[in-house]
Amino acid sequence: MDGAAHDRAHQLINGFRATQMVRAVAELRVPDLVAAGPVSSEELAASVGVQPEPLRRVLRALVALGVFTESKDGRFGATDISECFRDLPGTLRGMARMLPNESYDAFGDLMHTLRTGQPAFEHVFGMTHWDQLAKDPERSAIFNAAMQSGTEQMMAGLVAAYDFGAVRSIVDVGGGRGTLIAALLKANPQLIGIVLDIPAGLAETEAYLNEQGVGDRCEVVHGSFFESVPAGHDVYLLKQILHDWSDEKATAILAACRKAMDTRGRLIVVERIIPVRAEESAAARALFMADIQMLVILGGRERTEEEFRTLFEGADLRLARVIPTTSVFHLIEGVPL
Repeated sequence: MDGAAHDRAHQLINGFRATQMVRAVAELRVPDLVAAGPVSSEELAASVGVQPEPLRRVLRALVALGVFTESKDGRFGATDISECFRDLPGTLRGMARMLPNESYDAFGDLMHTLRTGQPAFEHVFGMTHWDQLAKDPERSAIFNAAMQSGTEQMMAGLVAAYDFGAVRSIVDVGGGRGTLIAALLKANPQLIGIVLDIPAGLAETEAYLNEQGVGDRCEVVHGSFFESVPAGHDVYLLKQILHDWSDEKATAILAACRKAMDTRGRLIVVERIIPVRAEESAAARALFMADIQMLVILGGRERTEEEFRTLFEGADLRLARVIPTTSVFHLIEGVPL
């Protein structure tokens, strides 16, 4: 048996352990504590309020996975990987806290999704992911923080990729905390904005917009994008919304936006575009893992360009162009038919 293949296979079947160890050290902010230099497990344990021996053993396992280093005197130091989990804007710490928190039990019942085509999450928890967030403010806060972190990674590229110079008003449909619209408003002083979302998504939005200095130019509106969207604005923005939903529900969201648009309105969908065929690569892993996340948790999907075109047409929209960005996301522009 090939050694490299065996090691890869071993890592795959042990991924559940790595996931929970990374979640724990990210939650405890250990990557931040070792960023300035190596620290002993005793010092780290005292700083974060856990037992030193279990922490040492977890850290050593993560050294074996390349997350930390261990010096000859037994202290633990940073790596490029641990830097990805620091408590800083745009890192993966938010995802490291969110994904195991919302997905771990659901993926344990992946077979339910394979047998029925329905989200395992709903089978395990007896409610939708969105219902759970609405009932659990702590989970909702973790989810919103992860979404903000993800937006922080991509927003500079998104802001730069589209010319908003002639745009006067924009609606961020399902915009959550408001990270992206705040960036757009700061980059385009002529813009005014609206963030539309359900109450759980908007719990921290007003405070965040005020903190970013754009609260006076952005209205926060509670509502469902399945029912209605504020009418008569120049641009309707959907960032990572459609991939959460089935084709039927995604079309309904687009139709609500179309109903709110006049003939000069524009729709900008921010999503990954999945290739027609898979391959083994870092880019493909990110795309297809995201697709499986949507399948198991929400019943949604990542889509090809042609699948987006079909969705648009079903909502009386035409896919006008696809604009690449410096991130893995594309801006998919739709106009009324």
